[in-house]
Amino acid sequence: MEPFVQGWGLTILLCAFIMLVFLAGWWHVHRELAWVRALTDYLGEGLVDEAAADARPPSSLEVHAIRDESHAILEASDPAWAQKQVRSWQMRALRLEPALAFWTDLLRQLGLLGTVLGLGLSLAYTGSDLTKLLGPLALKVWTTVAGLAFSILLSASFSMRLTAWVDACEKNLEAWDARRRARRGQA
Repeated sequence: MEPFVQGWGLTILLCAFIMLVFLAGWWHVHRELAWVRALTDYLGEGLVDEAAADARPPSSLEVHAIRDESHAILEASDPAWAQKQVRSWQMRALRLEPALAFWTDLLRQLGLLGTVLGLGLSLAYTGSDLTKLLGPLALKVWTTVAGLAFSILLSASFSMRLTAWVDACEKNLEAWDARRRARRGQA
């Protein structure tokens, strides 16, 4: 067990775990951003030309689900339920930026945890060999490097696009909902 902890074994295991967390975060943010983009595009097309938006077949299951939800909202007999559904769309879009912040912070913290674990293992060693004392710490610093690198990569991959799409989604939702309420008032 000592060669695993003192050598590269534990460091590689911790870095692999950080990489798995990165992949989970990337997949989650990518999936949610795809939904926000689909909602933004669908509502934007409907604002420009309602007939064209409904005539075109859905390009994905997400767009199909959004189209069905929007029709249910437009035809709802209960205005409170319709407003609740629109609000759930808004909340899902607005949760995207905090989700990115969560994943980037988690990656940084996991990297730091690996280094602190290496420090703890170094301090737990009571022998007289200095290389065994500092060895785990020197290797575990790579977990902080991995955590920071994956955090930067995740942030750089989504940060600017995410903000632009969330803002556009919010504007399209507000315009679409205003049009829906105006139609409801006329009926």
